[in-house]
Amino acid sequence: MDPSKTSSIHTSHTASPLFGIFSLPRKVRDDIYRRVLVVAHPLYLFQQTGSEVVEIFAPERPVRWLALLYTNRQVHEEAGAVVYGLNHFMFMDTTRHQANLLQSFLNCIGSFNAGHLSHISINFPVAEIVKGQPGKIVLREDDLHSLKLLQEKCIKLTRLETLVHSYNSIGLAKESQDSDDSQFWQEALSQIDAQLKVIPSLSKTIVRFYNGPPTSEVVELMQRLRWVILPG
Repeated sequence: MDPSKTSSIHTSHTASPLFGIFSLPRKVRDDIYRRVLVVAHPLYLFQQTGSEVVEIFAPERPVRWLALLYTNRQVHEEAGAVVYGLNHFMFMDTTRHQANLLQSFLNCIGSFNAGHLSHISINFPVAEIVKGQPGKIVLREDDLHSLKLLQEKCIKLTRLETLVHSYNSIGLAKESQDSDDSQFWQEALSQIDAQLKVIPSLSKTIVRFYNGPPTSEVVELMQRLRWVILPG
């Protein structure tokens, strides 16, 4: 199987023991796992249209990067905690189907491994005004679904990066003197923050702007929420 595909991460295990490694202290084994399995750059996850397979783009990963996971069940569990707990997973979908990609990935790796995820990048949630109800603002369904999945499955998530790009940057990077825009963003960011607060393990929220810098007002609102603002 091709280890470049996420589906290959979650497989059955062989019965062959890995002689010698279990005579080492767990701290030493974890150090070995880190040296072999932690990649310096993000692991970019994507999905071909109409496919259920999640693939990984990781150009600097070692050859047979995940072979260690296939030795036996104990190594698979110990090493899996390192793979998912110490690597940065970036979900590459700028359409309204990011939740499908996230759901497929979580299904593929299973709840045990999903529970170790600590560093994830997703699209910045889009807020919309409900048609016919000018004062009612809601998060787009796909983005809300993504946040719900993180709340339910990623119980050790400590660092969440949200990405602002040309598809979801409307109003975030455009200066406006319109008081309605100000009220909109106050309510929208408040709703996003409320969803993030449901993730008790989350300690750092980063917003990366790939489509120009944010407006001064947006910067002030995000800093008030203690989010970190960075260029893409």
